[in-house]
Amino acid sequence: MEEKNPIREEYVKLNFFKKVWYSISKFEKYPEMAALGVKKTIIYFTELMLIFSILLTFVYVYYVSNIAEFDEEDLSLSGKIVTKLTEVYDDEQIKESMQILNDYPESLMIFTLFLSLFISFYLTTLIDVFTLSIFGLLTCMIAKIKMNYKAVFNMSIFALTLSIILKMIYLSVEILTNFEIKYFEIMYISISYVCLAAAIFMIKSDVIKQQLQLMKIIEEGKEKIEQTITIPKKPKEDEKEEEKENKDKGDEDDAEGQGSNA
Repeated sequence: MEEKNPIREEYVKLNFFKKVWYSISKFEKYPEMAALGVKKTIIYFTELMLIFSILLTFVYVYYVSNIAEFDEEDLSLSGKIVTKLTEVYDDEQIKESMQILNDYPESLMIFTLFLSLFISFYLTTLIDVFTLSIFGLLTCMIAKIKMNYKAVFNMSIFALTLSIILKMIYLSVEILTNFEIKYFEIMYISISYVCLAAAIFMIKSDVIKQQLQLMKIIEEGKEKIEQTITIPKKPKEDEKEEEKENKDKGDEDDAEGQGSNA
């Protein structure tokens, strides 16, 4: 029967928001969270992207309903969403195919918008995870730490948490105000890498501490062994008597030798 690991059990019971908080503020927790496995980490990533897509969908719906301006009056919500989406594309075929969505009920249109956002952002962010994990492996090589790819992959997802939240805020502000940050994508991946690198070098520091502690334990063990096998010193009086006996014995041997020679 396998013994339960109390540390693992602690992280298994972590709820979604605790994982978000640890991913943002406690880089030293990355190894324990990554040890939960790829499946649980992917579930966390999916939950994060679901929340991201839901919030962005509502922001976009609010924008087309209350802020955006249209040439045509009395457009339905579906018509407003389609009108704004077609402005993004130059391809006439895409524009014509999207006109079918004009007749969608509002609830179905909102769900379609959410689903398209979820799929697109899920796939693009997953590519970011793979990209970041490659940088993570290179960092492990530089730090001289042996770590399997699954662990680096899991840690990359946690490292992207802060960047995903910032991206959600940025896109919401951009939709509502048209405010743009020119090099946001570079900043986005840079923040993720800093989080991942910080976690990796913390692991490196822990490994060094463990090695030092192990060396200290070995040295203490050697000292204890040396103390147990040390031959106790004889008292000075015993040493003098032993020397006297050896001297007397030597004199007797000399005398016997002289007698035999005579």
